[in-house]
Formats: sequence, structure tokens, C-alpha cells
Amino acid sequence: MAPPIPGVTAELALSVAATIALFLAISFLLGFYMRRKAKNFEEWLVGRRDMGPIVTGFALIASYLSGWAIFGNAGLTYAYGWSGSWLVGTVSVMGITLCLVLGYRMRRYVALGARTVPEMLRIRFESRFVQALAGVTMIILLLVYCVGQYKAMATVWTMTTGIPFHGSLVVTAVLVLTYIAIGGYTGTQWVSSFQGILLTVVGWVLGIAAIIWAGGTAKIADAISSQTYTAPGGNTTSIPLGDYTLPLPAPSGLAFPGVDYLGAVATVFMFLFMATGFPHNLARFLGVRKISKREYWVMLFIIIVGGLTPVWIGAVGLAARSVWGDAFMNDSFKPMYADSAAVITSMSIGVPLAALFAACVFAAAVATLAGMCMIMATNVTRDLIHNFYPDVSHRKLLWLTRLMLVPFVVIPLWWVFTSPPPILSEFMASSAVAQAGIFFFVVGVSMHWKRATKWGASAAMIYGLVLALLHPKAYGSVFGLYHWGVWALTLMFGSAALYFLISLATEPLPREKLAPLFPG
Repeated sequence: MAPPIPGVTAELALSVAATIALFLAISFLLGFYMRRKAKNFEEWLVGRRDMGPIVTGFALIASYLSGWAIFGNAGLTYAYGWSGSWLVGTVSVMGITLCLVLGYRMRRYVALGARTVPEMLRIRFESRFVQALAGVTMIILLLVYCVGQYKAMATVWTMTTGIPFHGSLVVTAVLVLTYIAIGGYTGTQWVSSFQGILLTVVGWVLGIAAIIWAGGTAKIADAISSQTYTAPGGNTTSIPLGDYTLPLPAPSGLAFPGVDYLGAVATVFMFLFMATGFPHNLARFLGVRKISKREYWVMLFIIIVGGLTPVWIGAVGLAARSVWGDAFMNDSFKPMYADSAAVITSMSIGVPLAALFAACVFAAAVATLAGMCMIMATNVTRDLIHNFYPDVSHRKLLWLTRLMLVPFVVIPLWWVFTSPPPILSEFMASSAVAQAGIFFFVVGVSMHWKRATKWGASAAMIYGLVLALLHPKAYGSVFGLYHWGVWALTLMFGSAALYFLISLATEPLPREKLAPLFPG
């Protein structure tokens, strides 16, 4: 007989509030301390470019372990069983390791004046248009990705404290605005490093504890084999969850990546590309100092250990499904549905772990929201306004950047208020595919391939944005594009084909202009 689903208690609510308050206190102290070191707009953006491997490594982990990886993956495996594991992705370790290899060269562009990822592209291609186009592309895709962070945080607060879902959304928005405005890049880098450590430790502990709590891997596997798929809202089916693909009916069901091996292949490439394709990940290298080979291996070790955390979170969802079946898919858990799995499992294991996990998810959501909102704000001020009007004073740019944080916090907030995604990770995979397909090549490859041209980069960005609108759950169905795997592969490899073919067909920068970018 399954244990009862735990509810909110005074002890749990107090523990969660105290743990999150402690986390916020440490974050604000770090942010305020580093703010005092920022003497101008450029230092507010990238600090003094003196970040070491440990701070940078864990900050990168915090950026990567967003609400998707540290929270939503449990909802994914809970809803879809073994087929949900494709989006959990152990291959994500390969992607984030590749991000370290490609992203470290960002330092060279910082030395040449780059303070944002699109500004790096202006230097690489000597094109203000490419910089502006990259800024607009990032804003569109990052707004979508921010939606998931809000849902992750709101679900945790609602399930552990009883605070209404919409009220917790507003609290997060205020906190994101506050600590970005206090800390700037350097503050968020140090805060994110602290959060990365927290996310890694708690993620591993919760995953291992959940497996033990559910009776071990053999018992979990046996229970999952007899489960069937239930859609959000409680519509049960006879579709089994015991395989790595899910035979959902055509055409609408094909939007799920794990429907067949075509979707699974697309998911593998998404994870391989997306760590480098995430601009907020690459932005973590804007303030890193030169590091030795030994320090490089330290950073790599941090990234591998942290990159395995999503796998442990996925195990939590499988454990919850084996114990409670599809109980969280009915409307009494709306709008959280399957995303309730990780929180309720942590509550069942014990109050201390539930409180730490709540702070952990809050850290992931706030860290990712902060990084993305700051990037989008600087896309406007640095990549659009300063790009075309370079005489604007740094003081005005600083205050305008802080002002621009408001709409970029509010827009995804309103989206979650009016239409929260039922399964977090499934929703966020769409933005991840677009970012991976565009920026892995336009940014990551361009830093290493001399033959890349502004025309190839521009074509890849425009194509990727158009294909993003043709997602099976957006406008893709109008054109008969129902299969998520077909859409994802078409976007990623279509962007790659245009990037390489048009670059080869057009003139690159002259050799003398490429020399500073590719010394030796």
C-alpha cells in the first residue's frame, strides 16, 4: 500500500522559510559586497575579469542546472517513465564539457572589448548588424526559457508552505530584480557559484535518498513496467511506460521527444549542442581570468560532477511514480501536475531534506532568471543602443540596464500567470533546441573556425527563429509538422547547413583582421 501523500505542516513551512531566508542572506551579502567593487558599467557587466576556475565552474553549473534540470526532470520521468529519461540526458555531461572547451576562448574577445555574447560576434565578424540580430534572437528565446524558472519556484513554494501559486511568482520576480540590481555580473557570478555548490550537493543527495526510500532500483523498475501514461488532467490511457519510447497516438501526441527513436536522436544532439548554445552559459566566461592546466582540470571535474545532477533528479521522478502511481496527474494538483513529484518525494523523506531542496530549486530558478534577465537587459542597452549610439554615457547605460530588467522579469511572469506549462521540462526543451541549433554554431564554432562569415551567422539565426515558430505545439501543425524529433533535427541541422554553406560561399574577413582573433 502506498504511503499517504504528505501535506504542508507548520514545521515544514517554517523550515523552508528559514532555509530560503538563509540562502537569500548569503546571496545578498555576496552581491552587495561585489557591487562595491564595480566602479563603472563595464565592471558591473563582467567584473574585473579575475574569476578563478572554482567560481566560474560552479557558476556555470548554476546556469546549466536551471529549473529544468534541478526540478523539472523529476516531473518528466514521473509523467513519461523510462521514455522521459531521454530529456534527462546523461549526454548533457558531454555538452557542458564541450561548452568549457569552446567557451574558454571567450576571454580573447573580452580582451578585445566584448562585454556581451552578441558584442563578441560584432568583433568576430566586424558587423553591428550581427550583434543586433544576436541580441534580438537571444531576447526572444530566453523569454521562453524564463517561463520554466517561475513555474519551478512557484511549485516548490506552493507545495511546501501553502503560499498560493501566483503569490510566490510575484515574490520571485521581486527578488530577481533586487539582487541583480545590487550585484551586477560579478555579484551574480559569485552568488551563482555558491548556488552551484548547493544544487550539486542537494541534487545528488536527494536522488540517492529517493532510490533508497522507494525500495531500490529493482523495485522501482518493476513498478514502472506496469504503469501507463496519464495526461495532465487525469485522462488515463493504456499506453505503457515501461520502454524508452512512448507510442503516443498521432498526430498531436508526437510533440513529445521520447515518442520514438527519431525524437531520441534529436534529444541527444540537443544536449550535445545546448550547453554551448545557451548564451547565459557562455556569458560565464566573460569574467574568467587566465587559468593554468591544473586549474582547467579542476574546472572540468566540477562541471562533470555537477553535470550528472540532472540524472539524480530524474531518478526522483521514477521513485515517486513507483510509489504513488499517477496520483499527481489529476486536477487537484493543477497547475503543477507531474512537477509536484520531486517536492512531495523530498517531503516524504524528511523535513530537513525538503527544506534544502526547496532552497535548492529557489536558487536554481533565481540564478537562471537573474542571469537571463540581465543578459536580455544588456542585449537592449549594450547590443542595440550602445551598438548604434556609442556616445551614450556608461552611467546612462547602467541605469537603463537596471530599468530594462523590469519588463524582462514581468513578461515571462505574466506568461506563467496566464498559461503555465503542464510539464516543465517538456516545455523548456523547445527553447533549448532553438538556442542549441543557433548559438552552438554562430558563437561556439565561430570562435574556432576562421572561414565563418557574417552572412552564414545571420542566415543561421534568422532560419532558427523561423523554425522555432514552427514547433509542433505552435504553428508547426499548420504545416503538418507534428513530430518533435523532425522539428528539432530540422532546426538544428538546417541552421548548421546554412551556417557552413553560406559561410563557404561568401568572403570571410581579411587575414590581417582575423590575426588578433586567431593568434598562432
